[in-house]
Amino acid sequence: MLSNFNQATRFDEFMRFALYDPQYGYYARGEQIFGRRGDFITAPELSPLFGQTLGKALREVLPRCNGVVYEFGAGTGQLACDILQAAGDLITQYNIVDVSAGLKPVQLAKLKALHGPQVEHKVHWLGELPAELQGVVLGNEVLDATPVRRFKWQAGNSQEAWVQHLNGELHWVWKPADPVFAAVVSQLQDAHGPWPEGYESEIAEQSIAWVKTVTERLNGLALMIDYGFHEAMYYHPTRRQGTLRATSRHTAHDDFLVNVGQQDLTAHVNFSAIYEALTSCGGELEGYAHQGEFLLAHGILELARKQPEFTHPTHGALMRQNLNTLLNEADMGEAFKVICWSKGVNAENTQFAQVFLDKDRSGNL
Repeated sequence: MLSNFNQATRFDEFMRFALYDPQYGYYARGEQIFGRRGDFITAPELSPLFGQTLGKALREVLPRCNGVVYEFGAGTGQLACDILQAAGDLITQYNIVDVSAGLKPVQLAKLKALHGPQVEHKVHWLGELPAELQGVVLGNEVLDATPVRRFKWQAGNSQEAWVQHLNGELHWVWKPADPVFAAVVSQLQDAHGPWPEGYESEIAEQSIAWVKTVTERLNGLALMIDYGFHEAMYYHPTRRQGTLRATSRHTAHDDFLVNVGQQDLTAHVNFSAIYEALTSCGGELEGYAHQGEFLLAHGILELARKQPEFTHPTHGALMRQNLNTLLNEADMGEAFKVICWSKGVNAENTQFAQVFLDKDRSGNL
């Protein structure tokens, strides 16, 4: 496998291979990467209340989107299960768009266990981005998993990270950035620097392109939840090592070139770039808020209190602990953001839109 990199390869191509190669890529490992026994745990795996609250929030806008949902990167299928539980009566078709075909049996088994075999009439699997997206587009921790280009600011110029296999190991190779990429890096430095010598960070060209494509094809509403910052925080001079990280067995580290295909690679989301991408393609921003604020405003605590186990001395304690992780500013509550945009569909005069108006932080973008 390492021989694929005998010639120097740009880091974003290396990252694409490490994550998505059908044979060797990290996501080809399927369900073993998720949950407490895997490498990381996502919000849907942490608590079914996360997806149930999203489903509750979407009930008002689903009829305006023909009851159709497209979920990207559905993981084990837990989010789909919980959204269908909260809003399944309003959902006519639930589409799972996932590049990891190996996860379909896992997702289907989980959906059948909760919703019965008839769920196959409503849930469909798509192997590629549809030409038209008429409905609600959902993505939880999708944008952070797109390959990024890595740069270093050195002596007033930008260098780009490449990867090469030498003497049995993978090594960083830094090359002068091409003129177009160098110009983008220089603009960021002018806007958010001065950066210290050796400053490193990332630009997520592929997630920006993905948002543009989704928006171009959208006739409905898009809702993305992920960890990240607005641009001024993303490229702050004190964040001198960027946001790229590797994760294995719930431990984050910065040894990105080891255990290729056996560890996760992610970078935080630059939500200012996402905003610019969606508006450039005719999308209208509905709102941008912290995850904790969004979930609280849509009644996650009320849903929790209705659960029989909420007052149980053991199970209730675990539920409250997981809720605290989802909502607390020191955990996922502030680190994760919710960004929502529309095109061709009017979400005005709904509680869904009002929550974004009340909790809106788009002034940061």
